Amino acid sequence: MRWILLVSIGLLLAAGLSTLWAQAGAPEPPKFSSDAERHAWILNTQMPFLEQFRAKFHNVPRSDGEHLRWVIVATKRKRALEIGTANGYSALWLGLGLEATKGHLTTVEIEPPIVKEAQANLKRAGMLDKVVTVVEGDALKVVPNLEGKFDFVFIDIGPRALPFFKAVESKLTDDAIVAVHRPPSPGSLSDLLGELKQRPEWLITTVQTGAPTGIVLAVRKAR
Repeated sequence: MRWILLVSIGLLLAAGLSTLWAQAGAPEPPKFSSDAERHAWILNTQMPFLEQFRAKFHNVPRSDGEHLRWVIVATKRKRALEIGTANGYSALWLGLGLEATKGHLTTVEIEPPIVKEAQANLKRAGMLDKVVTVVEGDALKVVPNLEGKFDFVFIDIGPRALPFFKAVESKLTDDAIVAVHRPPSPGSLSDLLGELKQRPEWLITTVQTGAPTGIVLAVRKAR
């Protein structure tokens, strides 16, 4: 029995280390004299480091992240929600946009070790609990119980997003924008796109930023 216990502990430790291996060697921020310096460090040092692990965490490409930031700023979004935090890479892009609009992001992640990794990355960027709040849990259960409404939602959950769209729909403001990361695999988001095409109150388009992935943008028509 003892050897079974030792093997089990070893496997648990190995699993824990494998989920956190991307943090090894992560650049630590210096003291910044301004937000402009901090933003430059995020863009020029932290982001490139995290981009090494894009495949591991299924992060958006940099060009998609830049576009999400642009949408936040251009449309003056204030209260944003992200479903699927992963290691916090896209939350950093959204956070940069929301700092410009003086807004806030709530981001939901189901895997506890990855939550810790995202929190560490957001803390390094000076955003944790100031611009971005990370919530641990199943988004299908967590989102309906969040307080208030959101004017921007980013769903990055894989090729099937319709259940998550339905979970958040009642939490949207009348002018909300919903952005959904579209993986490059065939048939991605077919469930969501099929549903929205039957819903005349939603205008949808797919944005290609030069990456093999895409971003589906949906906005509700004014009532």
